[in-house]
Amino acid sequence: MLPRPHTSELSSMYNAHWSDDDDENYTVIPAGYRLPASVSPIHQNWIDLNSYQNLLHYYMTHVLPIQFSHADGSVDAIIWNLIHSSHAAREAVCLFADLHRRSTQGGPIGYSAPEDRDVHRRIQGAIEPVTEGDAFASLCMISYCLFSGGQGQWQAFLDSACQFSLASLKQNPSSPASALISCTDSMRFIIKTSMWYDVLASVTLIRRPMFEVLRILSDPSGTALTDGRPELSMINIMGCETRNIVALAEIADLACWKEEVRCTGSLSVPELVRRGQLIETVLKTTNDDDHPHPTETEKSRLRRLTSAVFRMSALVYLHSVLSGDYPLCPEIMDSVTETAMCLRHAEDVSAGIAPHVLHSMVFNICVCGCLTDDPQFRDYFLQLLQGQQMQTAGNCALICDLVRRVWASREGGMPVDWRVVMRDMLLV
Repeated sequence: MLPRPHTSELSSMYNAHWSDDDDENYTVIPAGYRLPASVSPIHQNWIDLNSYQNLLHYYMTHVLPIQFSHADGSVDAIIWNLIHSSHAAREAVCLFADLHRRSTQGGPIGYSAPEDRDVHRRIQGAIEPVTEGDAFASLCMISYCLFSGGQGQWQAFLDSACQFSLASLKQNPSSPASALISCTDSMRFIIKTSMWYDVLASVTLIRRPMFEVLRILSDPSGTALTDGRPELSMINIMGCETRNIVALAEIADLACWKEEVRCTGSLSVPELVRRGQLIETVLKTTNDDDHPHPTETEKSRLRRLTSAVFRMSALVYLHSVLSGDYPLCPEIMDSVTETAMCLRHAEDVSAGIAPHVLHSMVFNICVCGCLTDDPQFRDYFLQLLQGQQMQTAGNCALICDLVRRVWASREGGMPVDWRVVMRDMLLV
């Protein structure tokens, strides 16, 4: 398992005990913020102050490395500050930490999840965020809902985080990229994370991505317009190169376009193929290789390998849009094989994929698992998901169920749209 810098200068903050200030109207928290007790009702309503502190420590130590497995220590500091700037963020983090702790201690997934109305009452600030901390609460609640088995109003939290991020980018409508470069580190983190969740949700919900700004981050040849600007790179947070995320968004957009024109009887297969080939060119243009760079750290190499997994599984997704959900389609078979090879490369680098890193690849495993009829690949993908479920809990059991449902539905010989199955499972 990769070491994560939780022994940084912030560590003492995670473990410090809270104390009451001489002023009875305030509680002093480890990060140095002074929170009015009147807006810190967590310990008044559902857990005491010591449990609250313990949950914050548990989140930073055990949950954060799963949520953002490819991020470095600077993200830890950003999130720590966001937590202590927003009541909604503190509530969301404690809810998520409590759910994860109970689940990994042997309780069923979602065992400790409060009723939806209780969650929404306490996290109301995340539904209509007015601060960066509120927006982070929305993002945290998306993970909370998905960790609970895909249930809950995760779409409402996603929409609120995306709208908050889009409003920030519109402050410089002539150059959203400049807006992303010039904003605060915490706002940039929120925007990038919102973009990431939006792209994945667009695949799941079969809709267009909300962030058209993604297109300006890459030119048609797939070369980033602002190469070398870390402010615009996604890999140091999500472990996926920006152009691969843009390509995934373009595939989701193409899938929606195909469905719209098909419904009107005006689908042009040559146009579908032309647009698909443009995306395929981007995905097949890569400087990745299988040999470690002399100055590359293990974490950097795993980021690069994770990005390669996303790139190859995006090709699986693309060819399912172009050719249909036929596992025996040669292009789909080849891309599934390449994705499995990338996963095994990642295992070789880390002597078995670290659970926190594997968590970031669940989407890719799901896509490939749904679109293969090869028994060996099926067993391999299920083993990865089941191992992940045992080590970090989460929604891998749901993904295993999804994949098996797709396989069972396809036994009659007809293609099965895995996205429809996933959407139906997540929207019940």
